[in-house]
Amino acid sequence: MIIAIDGTSASGKSSIAKALGARLGFAVVGTGSIYRAITLKLLNLNIKANEDERIQQIINTTHIEVDSINGATIINVDDIEQKKAELNSREVSNFSPLIAMKPYIREFVRKIQRSQAEIHENIIVEGRDIGSVVFPNADLKFFIDADITTRAQRRQSEYLEKGKNYSLDAIVKELSLRDQEDREREISPLVMTSDSIIFDTSRLSIEECVDQIVNIINDRKLQNA
Repeated sequence: MIIAIDGTSASGKSSIAKALGARLGFAVVGTGSIYRAITLKLLNLNIKANEDERIQQIINTTHIEVDSINGATIINVDDIEQKKAELNSREVSNFSPLIAMKPYIREFVRKIQRSQAEIHENIIVEGRDIGSVVFPNADLKFFIDADITTRAQRRQSEYLEKGKNYSLDAIVKELSLRDQEDREREISPLVMTSDSIIFDTSRLSIEECVDQIVNIINDRKLQNA
């Protein structure tokens, strides 16, 4: 079974995918972690977003392995496990959309995603173009969203846990810009497919969402039995 989870930044989609994978024993591929791992490598090499020739050369010699442990996506780049704190830094978050919009990067990541679906019988793939582009024939598709203020408050809490204090207004602007970039990019924009099941997490906890999604998955299994 392939389950596609798409949604906006800080809507809770990654947390839902992780909790769902842990609950069901499904492998989980957090697409954002793959893009962030690529971005982190480029940042460490002082590569600028417009240096496409250099980026392509680096990608051609980059080896990425994806593993899933209890719902968590583990990324190894060139045999080195990537640290979550570094992948989720604000620098990576700001640079990642510029890298992710490149067609050759998306094709590189798409191959990784689809190879994981070949390895695992049951898999949850989370991102922004999973149900629309990567797995248009997924068994189930979910779209996770929340209002911008709720998402900004969640992101602010994440930053505070790292000892970084950014104003709520600044984070609202940051998320609004990311939403615009995601929805308006030419390659694989963020869209909600007609067959997606929508979850608004503005007033739903992660546990409540997971409970409802599990019920939907179990119903689908019964239908297909």
